Amino acid sequence: MKLAEDYLRLRKAFSGRKEGEPFRVTIDGLSGALYCTPRNARLILRKMEDAGMIRYAAGRGRGHLSEVTFLADKRELVIREAQQFVKQGDVQSALIWVKEQADEPEVRERFMDWLSRYFGYRTETVGEDRMMETLRLPIHRPIVTLDPADAMYAFDTHMIRQIHATLVEPEIGTGKVCPGVAHHWESSADACRWTFYLRKGVTFHDGTELTADDVKYSLQRVQQASKNHCWLVRDIVEIHAESRYMVRIELRQPNVLFASFMSHTAASILSRGSGESGTGAIPGSLPVGAGPYRIAKFTPGICVLEVFPGYYGARGQMDRVEVMIIPDTGGEWAVETNPGVLVVETGEAERQELETWRRSRLVTGCSMLTLNFAKPGILQNGAFRKALGHAVDRNRMVRELGYPHASPCLGFHLEPQPGAADPLYDPGEAARELKRSGYGGEALKLYAYRRHEQAAYWLQQQYGQAGIRLDVHILPWEDLMKEERIREADLILFEALLSEGLLRQIEYFLSRYSFIRSALDAGMQAEVDRLAGQLLQEPEPEARNKAFQRLEAWLMERSTAVYLTYNEARVLSHPAQQGVRLNAAGWVDFKDIWFKGEG
Repeated sequence: MKLAEDYLRLRKAFSGRKEGEPFRVTIDGLSGALYCTPRNARLILRKMEDAGMIRYAAGRGRGHLSEVTFLADKRELVIREAQQFVKQGDVQSALIWVKEQADEPEVRERFMDWLSRYFGYRTETVGEDRMMETLRLPIHRPIVTLDPADAMYAFDTHMIRQIHATLVEPEIGTGKVCPGVAHHWESSADACRWTFYLRKGVTFHDGTELTADDVKYSLQRVQQASKNHCWLVRDIVEIHAESRYMVRIELRQPNVLFASFMSHTAASILSRGSGESGTGAIPGSLPVGAGPYRIAKFTPGICVLEVFPGYYGARGQMDRVEVMIIPDTGGEWAVETNPGVLVVETGEAERQELETWRRSRLVTGCSMLTLNFAKPGILQNGAFRKALGHAVDRNRMVRELGYPHASPCLGFHLEPQPGAADPLYDPGEAARELKRSGYGGEALKLYAYRRHEQAAYWLQQQYGQAGIRLDVHILPWEDLMKEERIREADLILFEALLSEGLLRQIEYFLSRYSFIRSALDAGMQAEVDRLAGQLLQEPEPEARNKAFQRLEAWLMERSTAVYLTYNEARVLSHPAQQGVRLNAAGWVDFKDIWFKGEG
C-alpha cells in the first residue's frame, strides 16, 4: 500500500513522463518528490524496481543524474490496491483510496463495477472433493456491538442470533416459543418459578459442553446494572443450577411470559469459561457462542461467519457468509445489484429493479417521534404535544418519501391490514392547539440516524408550515445511544420494531435505553412499570391484549409520541437462492439459505 502511494506520488511529481519512456533526474529531485531523505529514496526506488513498477539506474555520486522509467499503469495500480482493501474487509478505505488517487471517472466506474460483482454467491473446491459455498453480502449499516447483553439495534441482534443459542426460540409467525437449548420447561402455578431442562451434548464453538452453569453465568451477567438489557432479568431473585442439565429460576413476581423472555437475544447463553473475552465486548475478541455460525473474523468493515458443524439444530447450508459494511457516502458511491447477491432493503440505499428476482416484504414496525418529557420546555405543554400529532400529513409522507414508508400509523401496535386513513391529521386543530399552548417559536432539537435523514428533513418542512421550528441533527448509530444525547434531544425520530411481537414492545417500555422509556419522566416510568407488571400476570392472551391496550391508551392520552408511518422491509433474491424468508426482525436467517444450481 505504502509503495503504491509512493509510486503515484512520483507519477504526479513527474506527470509529463509516460510509461516506458526513461527520463533522467537527480536523487535530490526524487527524494523531494517522495518527501524523504536521499538514502530512503534509494531504498524506496529499489523496492519499486523489485515490484516491477519502475526501472531504476542510480547516478554515481551526489548531483549526478539517475535514470527512471515508469512501468506500472497508474489506473490499474489504483484499482488493484482498492481491490486489496476490499478483500481484507475494508470497503471504506478502498473508497477513500479511489477517491483520492483516481483522477479519471473511468477508474471509479471500473472499480465500482468490480465491487458490485465481488458480492454474491461463490463456490470453491476445498481439498479433493469438498465444495465450499460462500455468500458475500453488502450491508449499509454498521455492527455496533455483538455483546448480547448490550445489543439494541435490529441488525446487531440479527447477527447475534446467527452466533448464539438461547434456552427457547421464537416460533415464526405465532408469537409462541419452541425448544432451543432447553428441550422442555415448566412453571409453578403462580408463574414465579421456572425450570428449564437442557439438551445433552450441546457444545460451544470452542468445543466445550453447554451446561446449567453457563446458563446461570449468562443470566447473572445480564443482571448487571451497567448492561442495556438488565430489564429482562430484573425480577430474577435466584438462579439454581440444580444439575448439569437443569436450571431453576425464582422470580420476585409472576411473569407468565418468562419463557418468551428467555428467547430474547440478551438471554443468549455464553460460555462461562471464556469470560468477557468470549462475548465480543473486549476489542479484538471474538464471541464464543453455540449458534449455527461461528465468527471467523470481525473488524469494523467485515464480519465473517463460518458454519458450525457441531450446532445442535439443523446445519446451515451456506458454509461461509461474509457480511461487508458499505459506508454511508451520501449517495456518492452506489453498489449496483448483482444477480448473485441477496439484498435486504431497509431504506439506506436505492436498488435497481430486477424483473427476474423474487421480492418478499414484511411490515416490520413504525416510524415515530418520541417527545422528551424529562426536559424542561414547551414539550411539557399538553396542547403543544397534541399540535405535533395533528400537524403531520401521514398520507403525504408515504406518497412523497416512498419506501420504506408504507401507510399511516396511529399507535404502538401493528394493524393486521393497515389502512390509508389518517384521522389524526387536522391542520386546523393543530393551529388551535398551537395557539392554546403559547408556543413562542423556539426551535426544538430533532435527532435521527442517517437512515432517517430524508424523513427528518421532510418533518422539518412539514412542521415549519405549521409554524413549528425544528433543528435537525443527524448522528451516527452508536452516538445516538449515549445518555447525554438522549437527554439533550427534544425529539428522536426512529423506527420501533413491532413485528417481533409483544416481547419487543415490552422492551421499549422497560429498557432504560429505549428511546420510548428514556423520554418519560420518573413518575411516568413508574406508572408504565405498574401497567406492564399487570400485563405480565395475565395468563390468558385476551386479558393480556386488553392490558396492553390499557398501557398503550395511557401513553397516547398523554401524547408521549407522534406515530408516523408503518414501515416495511424487503428482500430481493435471485430465483436460484432458496430458503430466503424475512424473519420477524426484517432480516434473513443465514442458516436457511441455500443455492439451487442449474441442473
